[in-house]
Amino acid sequence: MIDFRRLKGLPNDGAVEALVKELGVVYVTALTRDGCSGCMEQKPLFRELAQRMNSELGGRVHFANVHVHYTEDDGAESWESKKVFRHAAYPTYLVHVRSKNGVLEVSRAIYPNMEELEKQTRESLDLAKFYRDEA
Repeated sequence: MIDFRRLKGLPNDGAVEALVKELGVVYVTALTRDGCSGCMEQKPLFRELAQRMNSELGGRVHFANVHVHYTEDDGAESWESKKVFRHAAYPTYLVHVRSKNGVLEVSRAIYPNMEELEKQTRESLDLAKFYRDEA
């Protein structure tokens, strides 16, 4: 779990750069916020997927959850997250790989089922390996 406040104030694309560090690794990031019923519903499912895939694939995948603070009286951090990550709703899941030229987004989904997220993650493994080998 990463508190979004740790990523605020970074230069353009700095938050994504901070999350996606190594070549050859698929990065799966959940964007969640306080008060989001879908986020709470998917949290244990995402955690289970992460544990299972990490056990199977070791260091080839990395799962993270960026959490945004929100209240009805103060939605500023939620709007800032949407600006930084260019997403429309919560929960949003991002799949990235790094190339020698920087971070590449492979997939983006709002409230997907975990089978689809797993499929997108597995399909990205070859791409991550390609970019690592190319570098």
